[in-house]
Amino acid sequence: MLLFHNGTLHTMDARYPNAEALLCGDDGRILAVGALAEVEAAARPGTRRVDLAGRTLIPGFNDAHVHIWKLGLLLTRQVVANKATAPDIASIIARFRDKAVTLPAGTWITGRGYNEAELPEKRHPTRADLDAASSSHPIALTRTCGHMIVANSLALRLAGITRDTANPPGGVVVRDEHGEPTGLLQETAMGLISKVIPEPSDDELADAIRAANRHQLSLGITSATDPLLTPFHLRVYGAMDARGELAVRVNGLPIRRPDGGAETLPLPERHVSDWLRIDCVKFFGDGGLSGATAAISQPYKVTGERGVLRFETDDLTNLMWEAHAAGFRIGTHAIGDVTLDQVIGVYEELHRRLPNGLRHRIEHLGLPDAEHLRRCRALNVIAVPQTVFLPALGASFRRYLPDAFVPRCYPVRAMLDAGLTVALSSDAPVVPDDDPILGIKAAVDRLDPFGEPIAPEQTISAAEALYAYIMGGAIASGDADNRGSLTPGKWADLAVLSGDPLRTPTADLLSVRVDQTYVGGTLVHER
Repeated sequence: MLLFHNGTLHTMDARYPNAEALLCGDDGRILAVGALAEVEAAARPGTRRVDLAGRTLIPGFNDAHVHIWKLGLLLTRQVVANKATAPDIASIIARFRDKAVTLPAGTWITGRGYNEAELPEKRHPTRADLDAASSSHPIALTRTCGHMIVANSLALRLAGITRDTANPPGGVVVRDEHGEPTGLLQETAMGLISKVIPEPSDDELADAIRAANRHQLSLGITSATDPLLTPFHLRVYGAMDARGELAVRVNGLPIRRPDGGAETLPLPERHVSDWLRIDCVKFFGDGGLSGATAAISQPYKVTGERGVLRFETDDLTNLMWEAHAAGFRIGTHAIGDVTLDQVIGVYEELHRRLPNGLRHRIEHLGLPDAEHLRRCRALNVIAVPQTVFLPALGASFRRYLPDAFVPRCYPVRAMLDAGLTVALSSDAPVVPDDDPILGIKAAVDRLDPFGEPIAPEQTISAAEALYAYIMGGAIASGDADNRGSLTPGKWADLAVLSGDPLRTPTADLLSVRVDQTYVGGTLVHER
């Protein structure tokens, strides 16, 4: 048994508003919460005591949308090409060149992280740029948003991409003034390259997931949703669960329609254990906001385009109906207003045909208006936005978004006021920093990378943001009965913070650090 005392407890449970202590049992679950004397009375002789010494105890953070395996691959084997490591195209080339000299010719080199809006060149890298890194290694560089890939000439050749290659439905092969591919592939066209990139081995993917889990535990994250799994990822996750190797409790969302073609993957086998939940499937409705490919009703600045809608409505309806009728919850990436019209309309049709009470999710919910939010509330849709996008990608939003859309950019205040359940998340590695404290700060101050607020009227309180980053994620994954609050019977998944995020001035929030992380009552990280 462990007894935590002498600190501030934020329980996320209105029944325990002024708790002084918490007791967790040998089974890894919370036994008692409340006044110190009452909690001590429930303890056995020999119970170990954890003196918080004025620090703050919270339920572990729940990152409701984070690509765990992708984050892990960046930590273990891929080229990191974000602004901090590669601030211009020359440094991107140099990082890939450095990697190439360590690998035999013909070995694929992949990387991620660039954002053309933050590069001094103000353009995407091209195949010629990546050819300068190596012409004997196929190279694929993913934009920070994950919705575009730049490939070098050898990679394009191996994928069979030429000037005659047609755009796949929902995707674009970008071409120069002569009609030749520039190397940039958008949305579903990314699949033309990704399908020829060799998968890591099962062991390599498991190593990546372990690395990502260690990183998450250092941030106090004890539960997370990994929202893009193929049968390969499901196999590795399932094997790790069976071997007891998952360190973070994972809610996985298998994809139904992978990029690059019309193939539809079968509905997954349901699986719910203490560490792994598979009972919700994933769809992509449109592109990304920071790269100007989310489907909107007005032209973007700079590009003059209106983004990419990935599905015809009838096709999307048929695929979603199969999942809904089989009892699977659905999480759909939908950012632009055009996409939200489509996806909410399909959700409405599903519940009209079969009102089974399933709470479907909308991942990102980037540019809703009041009517979108009203319709979402009527369906009990769960919103999974990312306020951390504002400091990470706000420069891109300002560069591309039509002025009329800025006030409704990730409008979390309006989501809460409409009565939606909101689960905050990071979408890492779309952003370089997935610290939940940064996400909370961004929800409270909404500052872009230059310190200027984006839609400041959409700020929420630190208490609302903390709840959304903990209990919101538990509700979104279907686990509100076993995590998300300091409630007897729930898992003792806990984080000890150096300070109180509800009493720390917003400007100083990043000084609050995770001192300890517990999963199932076991100390798994200590700063």
